[in-house]
Amino acid sequence: MTTFWTEDSILTNQSEHTPPAEIFDAFCQAIGFYYQQKGYKYTKSRPKVKIESKDLFVEINFWSSRSNMAGSSVGLEILPYVGSKKLKKWIKANKTGRNEYIYGPTKYDFRTQNIYGSSVDFFLDLILKIDKYIATNLNIEDNKKFIDKLLAENNGEMILDNVACYLAMNNDPRLAAFIEEHVEGLGTELIAKLKDIEASRQPGNELIS
Repeated sequence: MTTFWTEDSILTNQSEHTPPAEIFDAFCQAIGFYYQQKGYKYTKSRPKVKIESKDLFVEINFWSSRSNMAGSSVGLEILPYVGSKKLKKWIKANKTGRNEYIYGPTKYDFRTQNIYGSSVDFFLDLILKIDKYIATNLNIEDNKKFIDKLLAENNGEMILDNVACYLAMNNDPRLAAFIEEHVEGLGTELIAKLKDIEASRQPGNELIS
């Protein structure tokens, strides 16, 4: 990964004449290369890294800023999500729900960075912070354990409507209590659809799954 700071690289030779987009692209490629070595898939066109474990996946998106200024500021925003591959298909089949993302944390100290003039040490420090956060908060190796922890903690950064659909998809007995606890956040329309799906599971009815 430090090969991105070679003598003739963009990251080593930044100046007031270097387009912010080129710095951003090079920095994202350095992150992507690092996480590819850890089994992640890197997407360059819309920068992100992604790794899967059974049904769940972790996706970390990298966004730039509209207020970049050549020679002084190149914004990097880091946005992680946890999603469910099966949920995306379930939503489409049942015409209920929004998307596959069930957890979208925002409370971490490395969310926004100015990467203009960034050194190898800056990069390594940022990578260390991301790695620690993944290990502590985004460990999806055991899908059930991850979901159980979210629900037990009643994590305030769950994406409520999608979590409710995830529980419905899995015929999870905690769905009723989850709905009751988050009525306002879920809304009457989604609740009605989820209850209809639950009712369709009764003998004589068939649920699309």
